[in-house]
Amino acid sequence: MKKFYTLFFVLGISLSALAQTQNITFQVDMNGVSGFTTPEVNGTFNGWCGNCAAMTDANGDNIWEIVIALAPGFYEYKFSHDNWGGQETLVPGSTCTMTTGQYTNRTLTVGNADITLDPVCWGSCQICGQNSGPYLITFQVDMSLSGATFTTPEINGTFNNWCGGCAPMLDADGNNIWELSISLSPGSYEYKFAYDTWSGQEELTEGTPCTISAGGFTNRLLTVTENDTLPVVCWGSCAACIDFVSQSDENQMLVFPNPADATLHLQGLNAAVQSAVCTNITGQTVVLTVNQGEVNIQNLNSGIYTLSVTDANGKVTRTTFVKN
Repeated sequence: MKKFYTLFFVLGISLSALAQTQNITFQVDMNGVSGFTTPEVNGTFNGWCGNCAAMTDANGDNIWEIVIALAPGFYEYKFSHDNWGGQETLVPGSTCTMTTGQYTNRTLTVGNADITLDPVCWGSCQICGQNSGPYLITFQVDMSLSGATFTTPEINGTFNNWCGGCAPMLDADGNNIWELSISLSPGSYEYKFAYDTWSGQEELTEGTPCTISAGGFTNRLLTVTENDTLPVVCWGSCAACIDFVSQSDENQMLVFPNPADATLHLQGLNAAVQSAVCTNITGQTVVLTVNQGEVNIQNLNSGIYTLSVTDANGKVTRTTFVKN
């Protein structure tokens, strides 16, 4: 009797474990792929075992499939063929993948229900026949408030291995707004603007909406899903540059020099002003003392600031670049 209960207990555990797995249907479209006999699925769930999970094509439409029972959890996998005789090459940063070191694999999260995955095209996150890129992305940067002495701005990012001067920008109409169009596959990328083969680069503020910070670096973040012309952004900012001379007020106050590194001079005020409010691109403000039309800015970090002062004619706002 004791042996019977022990056997029943073990059998109960096995049935319970089996009941927790879900049937996952993998499908890959091999139309347009040649030089293979049998596709297979390799992943963390089978130890990347080679041809132990061979796929079948019952109806001969060249869409191959296999059903694998998996426990809930997170997995990496990819399609290959003929016991690793060939494997798909996936684009880092694409929507269905993750990259660790030199390996880019598909990802799968299994919950508490069966899943039938879409019949994706070999080497793609998309169904065959859908537009899977590459897409044309136009980058634009306004250098008018950069305060830099430069020859040619450039784009450096994960899509060109931060290569320096390999992606120079152009300013065809001479308005100091530089642009460049680059073909990119769908996915997420980090990048930033620099100039003259990394002679200078923009300093981005951690936590601003267009950026991502990791490993001590703050870069711009871009997700590519279609052709796109990105908005014109000010060097070092997520927003467009604000005109230096506002056209919305009658007060002709001048703020100079621009850029400034120690003292700002205010000229054209209609009454004595004792303080001014500086606001950076993240909305943080600091009140500065105005002494005979001069503002000490030595304690400000480099960046673009909006300077607001109030005199007899009301509030006056100007934008300036601080380079400390």
